[in-house]
Amino acid sequence: MVSRPVMVEVPLWQSRFAVPGEAVELFLAELEDAALSVSAFEEPARGRDDGALWRVELIHRGEPDKQALAGRLAPLAERSGIERIDITIAPLATANWLARVAASFTPQRIGRFWVHGSHVRTAPPPDAVPIRLDAGLAFGSGEHATTRGCLLALDEIARRRRFSRVLDMGCGSGILAIAAAKCWPARVLAIDNDAQAVAVARENARRNGVAERIRAHRSDGYRSPAVRAAGPYDLILANILADPLCDMARDLARHLAPGGSAILSGLFDTQAARVIEAHRAAGLRLRRRIQLEIWTTLVVSAPRRRRAGSV
Repeated sequence: MVSRPVMVEVPLWQSRFAVPGEAVELFLAELEDAALSVSAFEEPARGRDDGALWRVELIHRGEPDKQALAGRLAPLAERSGIERIDITIAPLATANWLARVAASFTPQRIGRFWVHGSHVRTAPPPDAVPIRLDAGLAFGSGEHATTRGCLLALDEIARRRRFSRVLDMGCGSGILAIAAAKCWPARVLAIDNDAQAVAVARENARRNGVAERIRAHRSDGYRSPAVRAAGPYDLILANILADPLCDMARDLARHLAPGGSAILSGLFDTQAARVIEAHRAAGLRLRRRIQLEIWTTLVVSAPRRRRAGSV
């Protein structure tokens, strides 16, 4: 799923269509700016002789223009050799939808983290770090492979060292900021360019008892004075998209302390080489690569001493 965090509000609409598995990556990449969220789910039961179909779902604020959406899909279908795409568009019954999402949001064990909704009454495993995220408040509940990859990378890196200054760039629901604040007594700055996402992150931090260590601000990337004032950071988390990751690679390197680490996600495995090269050109080194489904999470690090003239 590629999504931008947003508080659930009416009216929400959903469009959906099916594509072959070999084409889903293209559709997700090209439609990432077409809706509040873009998700894909494999449907083996609807499989063809040459592979399974995937259901692509888009959530929109307000009723989408079906003709305009069909116009965006047509060239993608042609590139993928798809003769016809049938689009279904319908309003979301928000209350019922939230209830269904909550019911389907079962607790997830991701490394040391135990992500759950407030409707779950089961006690967390004794060795787990619980993170409470209520379904429907924002996209970014830990179910998607990019978030899971970040949490797995965070769990692994936390076993080797401690961090004191953390930046969550593109925080969404705040799940990664909360996870970092629960791993260490760190100061965490959560940044998003969506004001509603910032409000959601603040509320989730409060619900998880770490509001005093997480500050959430709206900013377009690294431009905010708050970002500059709180750095440099020994850990930066960025679960966004491949293009902005590449565009901000040098900014990330400038704000990363010597010897610091960054966890990057929100990219397809086919985009990983481009993201790695952008960060290598900024003076960072690839340390770890985690692949889940068609998604990749990267861990990069800065040299312990900056060379003269480096970023």
